[in-house]
Amino acid sequence: MKIAGHRFLITGGNGFIGSHVVQGLLRQGAEQVVIFDQAARAENQAEAGRDRRVEVRQGDVLQPEQLARAMAGMHGVFHMAVLPLGPCESNPARAFEINIQGTFNVIRAAVKAGVGKLVYSSASSVYGDTLDVMDEQHPFNPWTMYGVSKLCGEFLLRPFRAGLPYAIVRYMNVYGPNQTGGLIPIVLGKIRAGEPPVINGDGSASFDFVHVRDVAQCTILAMDSEVTAEAFNVGSGTEATVKQVVSTLLELTGSSLRPVYKTDGPVPMSRRVGSSEKAKRLLGFEASISLTEGLRELVRGSNG
Repeated sequence: MKIAGHRFLITGGNGFIGSHVVQGLLRQGAEQVVIFDQAARAENQAEAGRDRRVEVRQGDVLQPEQLARAMAGMHGVFHMAVLPLGPCESNPARAFEINIQGTFNVIRAAVKAGVGKLVYSSASSVYGDTLDVMDEQHPFNPWTMYGVSKLCGEFLLRPFRAGLPYAIVRYMNVYGPNQTGGLIPIVLGKIRAGEPPVINGDGSASFDFVHVRDVAQCTILAMDSEVTAEAFNVGSGTEATVKQVVSTLLELTGSSLRPVYKTDGPVPMSRRVGSSEKAKRLLGFEASISLTEGLRELVRGSNG
């Protein structure tokens, strides 16, 4: 489905990634972008909020009537509303409600409204912990409530594929402007406060860090493409250790601080790196922002 001239609903559109998807849709000529979210974060929509094509509707994916009203007249839906990892683990029942029941509600509303396509934001957590470079054929093995709930959302789409074209995007470790949690914001916060950043373990854990603007681009490409009933990893195609990221941030900020290694606590995983070759082949996606470039931008922003 082409972006220009069409109307799109984004559940969770005020969130970190969703806010960048909104901006991308506007740049590509969307006729209307409706943000459906429980929270209104003005700082995430400073630019988009001034565009007459943007409408913000406060709503809840657990309320089918609200979803039905918001879906009316939409050509495409980006389902990005989610209970994040930490809250999922502390409140599994809430995770079930929002990430599983809420996703079912969104799918059902999209089918009833005759929406042309749905793009579902999933996560690399569906693969679980593995030392392998994960492609889309890698076995599913989630052990967190977050990963299980995202995988359930993926499978809920399958019975409706005849009436609802869809694509799934599985994000690697996303970072960038407007992010409030995760390794990079935490480390930058420590450095700004004049405190040494803390590294769990020896810092050798490695990840595929991908910039949020690249993630937003791939998410929009999944909508724009005619490909349906397919899942795509979304990563940078590169790998960096926690120690390398912390070292780069210290260097870019000109800080003389030295990291503190916390070796007595748990290290959640040792490696999570995925292949995005399928997205390149079928969607034409290729990440364009290097990790150093992205970190430099964040440091400049934090100093500005």
